[in-house]
Amino acid sequence: MPVLCLAMSDANSSPPGHVHTPKRTKPHRLPILHMFRHRKSHSRSDERGPVQLSTSPESPKSTHARLPSNAGLRNGMSTTVLVDEYSNLSSKRGSQSTIHRLISPGLPPPSPARLPSIVGVYKDVPASVIADAYSSLHDCIDSHVLRFYQPKPKYSGATQAVIEHASTGAMIPWPQIRSFLSNPSTTLATLSLCIAWTILSRSLLLKLGVSSSSGSSFLPPEIVECFQSFSLGKGAMTLEPDEIDSVDFALLSRWKRISATLLHSTYVDNAFSNFDSRTVNIERALKDVDPLLSTYAVPDDAGRGKDARVSELRDVLRKGAKLAFTLFNQSSFWKFDWTSDRAVEHGKEESQRNLGRIPSFETGMACVSVLLTPKEVVIWPTLLRVMDGEGISIQGQADDGRNTFGEKQYLSDFVENRGKQ
Repeated sequence: MPVLCLAMSDANSSPPGHVHTPKRTKPHRLPILHMFRHRKSHSRSDERGPVQLSTSPESPKSTHARLPSNAGLRNGMSTTVLVDEYSNLSSKRGSQSTIHRLISPGLPPPSPARLPSIVGVYKDVPASVIADAYSSLHDCIDSHVLRFYQPKPKYSGATQAVIEHASTGAMIPWPQIRSFLSNPSTTLATLSLCIAWTILSRSLLLKLGVSSSSGSSFLPPEIVECFQSFSLGKGAMTLEPDEIDSVDFALLSRWKRISATLLHSTYVDNAFSNFDSRTVNIERALKDVDPLLSTYAVPDDAGRGKDARVSELRDVLRKGAKLAFTLFNQSSFWKFDWTSDRAVEHGKEESQRNLGRIPSFETGMACVSVLLTPKEVVIWPTLLRVMDGEGISIQGQADDGRNTFGEKQYLSDFVENRGKQ
């Protein structure tokens, strides 16, 4: 109690009437000037080279690793990265090189074989689920066409602009599509082709018709916009891994699955709610294809409701959007095979040239050197799994039922199947 006694003695020795005020201790705060000097010293040390993490036993639990001054820093200020206890963890798990890679600029990403799996990410669905979903979409398109449309148009027929909007990106020129529409035996099959193209050309992430645009894709627009930012300065991404500046498909595969998992509630559990951003693009697709379809629509007074046709068409498009998100959620990469094997067997090109805007029907037909017959025009393609989640191409490998889905349907097949019904 010596301190207490001393305080009491001091109080007793004070003059009468004097109020004793205890002394305040100075707070332990660094002067502002010292803080700025400390930060400035960090900035100078940054110029000496890349960060090195100490792995000695004496290293503290928290290691302050500083990025070089040219690593996205502004106004000469350095950014301090705090790596808590990673030094000790890395020495135990052998992941020191991984940590150094995370904080050192200019180094390539780890090889696909070293990319870890992530807990909580949804697994790939079985191949049978993909096959059923793809087949079901095809059946819905054919059923919709047979139920709501007729070979005879309501008026003179579809114009060039209407046909081009309904077949944007298709490799069959509009004059030949118009010739198929004018033939009553192939009208409905051609309408089925236009609906299928409208959906499938908007459903994949890579090598698409019009789906590379966030304003038309059936994938969530924010996904497409984010994906587009990956290829800035590299050009369009394709499924050719040997190209210069090719994307790392192993990383892209993990990005797909993580994104799909985080967006599952919005686009699966609550699909097409008020918060579903795909709705706008689905309505745009409907406006593109419906002017052509309405030309051949069965009259409203044929025992069906006034809006039944458009409502069912919207449901078919939404079903296609669901398939698109399912494929996006898989670790693999996909493409639709529209190649006309029959045309190749007959010595013709795989597909028609896209002639763009042709001034007249007669001029367009004259420009097409070799016309495909109804037996050679593909109206429903096969779905191919062309690359696995590690970025390894599987094209040409033996198919065990997990790489090819659906069978190609030709325009003449639709006609024959309809005749059997």
